[in-house]
Amino acid sequence: MDKRDWLILQMVYAEKNITKAAKRLYISQPTLTYRLQQIEKEFDIKLFYRGRRGVDFTEQGELLVKYAENMLKQQQDMEELLWNTGNEVRGTLRLSVSRTFAFYQLPQVLKAFNKRFPKVEFHVNTGVNIDVIQSIYKQDAHIGIVRGDHSWPSNKKTITEENITILSYNKIDLKDLPSMRRISYKTDPTLEMVIDNWWKENFSSPPISNMNVDNVEIAKRMVLNGLGYCIAPSIVLEKNDQLHKIFLCDTTGSPIVWKTRVLYREELLELAMVREFVHFIQDYH
Repeated sequence: MDKRDWLILQMVYAEKNITKAAKRLYISQPTLTYRLQQIEKEFDIKLFYRGRRGVDFTEQGELLVKYAENMLKQQQDMEELLWNTGNEVRGTLRLSVSRTFAFYQLPQVLKAFNKRFPKVEFHVNTGVNIDVIQSIYKQDAHIGIVRGDHSWPSNKKTITEENITILSYNKIDLKDLPSMRRISYKTDPTLEMVIDNWWKENFSSPPISNMNVDNVEIAKRMVLNGLGYCIAPSIVLEKNDQLHKIFLCDTTGSPIVWKTRVLYREELLELAMVREFVHFIQDYH
């Protein structure tokens, strides 16, 4: 077995389907089937059984998949160690990033970093904050970028602080909010709690919210078309957005802020590409 076979086993196990795995590996289904048969012959085992819904791995097959995952991880660690011993900053930087930051800011950050360190490649996964944190715990990523306050036992640094803002197409008065249409969107539960607490401190009746969309970008588009207001971190504001803004404040009159943080493990700073990225993103913002 070699690296190609390890990747094949990992992909077939993840997809539980030969056709889908072949597509993701960019090889033909007959070629994939042949390689799987060769692996079975090499170890004299049955990897899986085919069913109507896909494949079910045997106990021996699952053990071999685990071996393949370990070997891929060891090779990855060795490559990073070898690259780190040279004078150049190089390697593949694995990032796990919250969707909102990835949408509004990550492309510009990676473009600027890549200009400074052209031999660094990127492997990026985006998701909600809990997905980002889990990927760091599982060591699937070198660095995580999350928004809001989250428990993390190792290193974390704040890179941005934003106001949480009421956005509207026309100028509005705070006292009129309970009678106006609010555009809600799916977001991090922590942010929802901050906004809900602010509302309860200021109003005795719930908001009128009969528009609930998938994400903050859709909500902002609705606001731009005069369909209501939304409450969102100011990261969503772009250069040409002609929106009225009211910053949320707590009971003491201080602005309520929403922070973006970089999470990483201390030992990974030994890798030049990780160390340089952490320093770069702090300076960038």
